[in-house]
Amino acid sequence: MASKAKKSKSEGGVIERLSHFMADTAIVYVKTLNFHWNMVGTEFFMYHRLLEEQYKEMSEGLDELAERIRMLGGQAPGSMKEFLGLACIPESPSNLSQERMVQQLVKDNESLVEHAHALIEYSDEQNDQGTSDLVIERLRAHDKNAWLLRSHLEKRR
Repeated sequence: MASKAKKSKSEGGVIERLSHFMADTAIVYVKTLNFHWNMVGTEFFMYHRLLEEQYKEMSEGLDELAERIRMLGGQAPGSMKEFLGLACIPESPSNLSQERMVQQLVKDNESLVEHAHALIEYSDEQNDQGTSDLVIERLRAHDKNAWLLRSHLEKRR
């Protein structure tokens, strides 16, 4: 199959939305690392391990998102400046309480799930099942992250 010289309008829209989703994912990834490194409290070790699992999985997810953008003919964002310019999810300071860090990550993962739903709907409209499939996988990962973190908060109540 011959390579396309230009990306179609629909691919351009998917690339743009995928880039925004990737940027939000990168912000949550860095935030998860930040909290992994800087969390203190009675449940430090348990959270340290949980957040490590989550940021490692997100790292692989970021790679897959970047590869999909490249497959569609786009240039994947790769710098913090680009991520911050594209992202809707804000950064967080590292001096939050243990509970506040977890609450922030729950909110951020839930935001990624919402963004994933919208991106899946759009890529389905564009008949881009490859992107939909990838984003469904990311949706499941962030839905699970939010659930695991919410579950830890609920045990305190």
